[in-house]
Amino acid sequence: MVDKKFFRRFTGTIASVAAAASLTFVPVASAAPDSYPDVKIGDSHYEGIMALSKEGVVKGYENGKFGQWDDITRQQVAVILYEAFDLEAPKDLDDVLSVYDDIDSKHIYAKQIAGVTEAGIFKGSSGSFHPGKMITREQVASVILLAKDLEEYNSAEEKAIELDNVDASHKERVQILANLGITNQYENYRAQQPISRGAFSTMLYKLEQKVDELGNKYQLYDNKIIKDINVDSMYDNIAYLSEVPREAGTDGEVRAVEYIESEFKKLGYETEIQPFPIYDYKSEAKVQIGDTEIESPHAFNGSESGKVTAPLKYVGKASPKEVADVEGKIALIKRGDLTFVEKVQNVLDKGAVGVIMFNNNDNGNYFGEVRNGQNIPAAAITKEAGQKLVEQLDSSEVSATLDVNTEKIEKTSYNVIASMKPDPEQDTGQLVTIGGHHDSVPGGPGANDDASGVSAVLELARIYADSPIDTEVRFMTFGSEERGLVGSSYYVDSLPQSEIDRMVAHFQMDMIGGRDAGDDNPAGGLIMYTIDGEKNLVTDLGAASVSRTLTEMIPYGQLGRSDHQPFHDVGIPSALFIHSPVEPWYHQPTDTIDKISKEKLQQVAEIVGSSAYQIVRPETPALANDQVAEGFVDYQFEDRPVD
Repeated sequence: MVDKKFFRRFTGTIASVAAAASLTFVPVASAAPDSYPDVKIGDSHYEGIMALSKEGVVKGYENGKFGQWDDITRQQVAVILYEAFDLEAPKDLDDVLSVYDDIDSKHIYAKQIAGVTEAGIFKGSSGSFHPGKMITREQVASVILLAKDLEEYNSAEEKAIELDNVDASHKERVQILANLGITNQYENYRAQQPISRGAFSTMLYKLEQKVDELGNKYQLYDNKIIKDINVDSMYDNIAYLSEVPREAGTDGEVRAVEYIESEFKKLGYETEIQPFPIYDYKSEAKVQIGDTEIESPHAFNGSESGKVTAPLKYVGKASPKEVADVEGKIALIKRGDLTFVEKVQNVLDKGAVGVIMFNNNDNGNYFGEVRNGQNIPAAAITKEAGQKLVEQLDSSEVSATLDVNTEKIEKTSYNVIASMKPDPEQDTGQLVTIGGHHDSVPGGPGANDDASGVSAVLELARIYADSPIDTEVRFMTFGSEERGLVGSSYYVDSLPQSEIDRMVAHFQMDMIGGRDAGDDNPAGGLIMYTIDGEKNLVTDLGAASVSRTLTEMIPYGQLGRSDHQPFHDVGIPSALFIHSPVEPWYHQPTDTIDKISKEKLQQVAEIVGSSAYQIVRPETPALANDQVAEGFVDYQFEDRPVD
């Protein structure tokens, strides 16, 4: 895989390498001159030659001239690109070069030609490399675009260029050069003619200028990320992970954690398994309304033991706007929208002395979690029982007795973290994180929730492992998300402030493959949720990526309930990518592999993968020194419930 770097950092140079293969001149090792006697102001290649000379990319010959009209051979260009992009010689030169009948390992430029061949930049013609043959203009179009991973580019305007004389294998790339403005030879590109050193310098200079421009505006189309996604591999990972439930603190979670870490290690990542305590509870709960007991209430995990009798107050879904007049009362809450922990905290802050929460679906009452420090008895009841209480409260005051007895049992859950750091010489000092959660609900296979997100984390880790970066990337899967974001909260709480200060974005993927999720919303229901309902860096990049990969724009909305929450809480731009509303088998034993859509997996992996790569790719500057594409892509807020 090509290790591409800014060509201003080239270790080799156009003129020095080309001249090394020349019989006429030898290169000059001195500093680049301010001018060449054969390059005049007003010459068509003056700007490119002088700009690259100033950067040390090109130099003149021993006689002081540049030789801008000298043609370049195929072997010379191979050597240029080999050195420019720091390619490595394949271990078995003869094996790689066996595709050619005119090059073997004894050739003077064997390693360079083998390097560009293995990288996919050159492939020869009719079984030959033709090392001494002049490279043509159409061939240059292909090799420089392949080298820069711009062999595909979505342009708002297709430039009209005559392609009749361009070979079919190069037509698309010549068209891209025209769309990018790298060539203005629209009526006659002279595809079959050799290219001069001056013209080659101009093309490189213009291409790098365009990459700068597009990268800074986050418009660069990352075909490399898109084309390398293997959705079948993602599907296979989901199949393995969903074979057994992965409830936090069980052998099923350990099995998943070991598998995920092993996959990261195969890719060469530095890995860490981060253990943290979780707590199960043996508990009994009683809820009594007057003289009537509600059937089989379920105590929240972590609920405080205690018995309290107080007036009952209905507060809807317990958003801050809904919670009022609960001091000294038991809060009756409807499940949905916010996490259990958030709901409990909102009423606790207002002085509630107990929590009774009823379901928002017909799937019983086995739910609920409080965190350490939320010292309040809390219990769950069914949807039917809760609605009856709401109706009673509409007509009269209701007194309730809540009695919870709890025994605390400590267990261990885990986060899996894989880190990839850039070359220290290129490191921006910033950090991007990409995550999913590997735990499932008790008894649930969790194919979509959230083996699907984990599969995308693993797939993007595989692709990024072979991609150039200048920013640290951490891929992670969290445990105990289903218990109230326990794993991600533990991870963020464990970070020193210096690490938090380096973090510029967190991308969270949760339930990204549900065949039946999304109803009739555009793009299969894909939406980007932020905690505060405001756009941020992650949604801006996501929308820009959608504009290039989909035919319809996706919205952003407001929702917590997933592992982007703790990152947002410490000031890191974060968003959740999910198909919403969720499918009917959400949190059910029927959340199985047969209900996974490969198309949706591909969709989200493309969007998140290319969005995050805009930050970490070497062509884009550190975010502190750059403006993100605010307003570049128009995307709208949508108030869409997730369930």
